[in-house]
Amino acid sequence: FLMTLKSFALLALAALSLTACKDGLVEPERFGSIEGAVVDFDTGAAIPSAGITTSPATDAITADGEGRFSVPNVLTGTYVISASRSGYRTSTVTVSVREGRTAQATLFMTAVEEDEESMLAAEVLGFTNEAVSADTSFVTVEYRAQNTGGETIATYEVYFRIDTNQGPYYQEVNGEDLTPGEQDVSTFRKAILGAVASGVVLEGSSTETVTPGT
Repeated sequence: FLMTLKSFALLALAALSLTACKDGLVEPERFGSIEGAVVDFDTGAAIPSAGITTSPATDAITADGEGRFSVPNVLTGTYVISASRSGYRTSTVTVSVREGRTAQATLFMTAVEEDEESMLAAEVLGFTNEAVSADTSFVTVEYRAQNTGGETIATYEVYFRIDTNQGPYYQEVNGEDLTPGEQDVSTFRKAILGAVASGVVLEGSSTETVTPGT
């Protein structure tokens, strides 16, 4: 009887150990890559030096002189890729990264008309760094956007380049309902993956207007 109890206890302990091992299994990380190009929607010409960002965030990237870019060794999953450059509207595309494969992305950007861009005056008022850990940091940027035209701006976008010790990061902010002469002072907080911001540059802006009386 004692041997039976002892055998049962050993079997129960072994079962618990197996269950614990099974529950504690960690799936291995799987990686792929992203390659892409930034292209003018109207002409089909390459757009050089566009700022590339991804969500979830990866390294800061800038397209080369031929509009090409690559993001190696990223975790598998779905990514939203954005391209921004002064004089163009921001473009986004979604890709799926699979293990051991390279996802292809083409971002088509539309040029902003000169008179459209001139209605909005934007400036950087200041920024502060926030270090959380060796690989986690943020920068908070304060900016002003003002309607300098004669029509109400229904929506607007402002594009920023954040220079850091690990290369540039890019951020787009959105606003709406600016009447002639009205200004919007606001902030945004950007994750910069352990980097330290050294400067913030206004890259450009775009607007959609509402004609008075409509």
